[in-house]
Amino acid sequence: MKKIILLLLSIFLTIFIGSCSLIGFYPIGLDNRYYVMRFNSSDERVIDYAKFDKTLEDEKLIIYVESGYSLRTDSLNLISSKFNECYDKMIDIYGNHTDVDNNGKIIILLLNINIESSETLISGYFNRTDLYGRFNSGEILYMDIDFANSYPNIISGTIFHELQHLINFNVNALEKGREMSSWLNEALSESASILFNPDTVTSRIESFNYLMNGYYCFYTWDLPLGIFANYPSASVFMNWIYQRSGNDANVFKKIASSSQNNDYSKIVNSVSYLGSTWEEILFNWIRGIYNNEVNGASLVISNPGDNIKLYPGALVVYNGSLTSSYKNLVTKKLNSEIELALNKDTYIGGNPNFINITIPTSSVQSLRAHDNSYKPNKPIYIDVLFDADGNIKKY
Repeated sequence: MKKIILLLLSIFLTIFIGSCSLIGFYPIGLDNRYYVMRFNSSDERVIDYAKFDKTLEDEKLIIYVESGYSLRTDSLNLISSKFNECYDKMIDIYGNHTDVDNNGKIIILLLNINIESSETLISGYFNRTDLYGRFNSGEILYMDIDFANSYPNIISGTIFHELQHLINFNVNALEKGREMSSWLNEALSESASILFNPDTVTSRIESFNYLMNGYYCFYTWDLPLGIFANYPSASVFMNWIYQRSGNDANVFKKIASSSQNNDYSKIVNSVSYLGSTWEEILFNWIRGIYNNEVNGASLVISNPGDNIKLYPGALVVYNGSLTSSYKNLVTKKLNSEIELALNKDTYIGGNPNFINITIPTSSVQSLRAHDNSYKPNKPIYIDVLFDADGNIKKY
């Protein structure tokens, strides 16, 4: 009997250790303790095992706050009421989520995510390994407690952003066996803010107008350029689609449920009235901003003489005319003085090829030039995706 017990114990420990290979040996969810990722100023993750206090539970939602921190009552009420108000519509548009912990609810953990100050802060994330029980176990969204107290409307938008990621992983990776590309996954999350969180939309437009130096890109998601382009571009692009589609949320539902194999084809197939090709839609998007088709959004031209790395799917707006023999470079006139250049390469993956161009010099400028002195009145925030190993997902 002793040998059998020892053998069973050995098997249990083998399974337990294997399941905890990413997180150590602490039990999941015991005494309201959860594994969390915190980030330093270099976006390096620090894994911690933290205790939480349950603050709210209702039919669809459980909110925990990290022990030692407190959540303002008005922030709690706003977050919970907006979640319950919009949850059913989220499910209708983007699809169903999993229920691995069998409670039928979404868990929100409010914690100190940013352990050091930085120019760009992480407001929240979803960790897909939770759906396999490899980090925590459950449908969990991790939100920054400081953002929740200081900018409850922004954190409410982040919750919908991350809930779309959670749903997206179930609909595509788990049910269809093919994960959606980061750029479209993020664009759909930005569309959730367009539907349910005007404050996030306003913040993205503000960044679009001032922080992008005439460089617009969301297709190459990981831009090693030191400019904040992806999130504002994705938000304004989806906003343009929404407004050109008569403010009909079904356009996002059509994109999210598209059966097209290429992710850019999901867009083309869903909004063919905005362009018959991916290249044409991207050009028409920038032209639409120029024609005031997105409320509040405006274009900026790149500074003359700038050397620019144009990554796949990226556009740049500049004064003058550019001549080049690069294979994937396409240019279009916006007006008699302003031109657009697009890298029409549709490659998605590591180390994408960029086109190195130099912005022509000219004394005539009919669009607002980039203002390097502008500083936003709110922190610049991002919402990260993770890969199977718990690292930030780039493509």
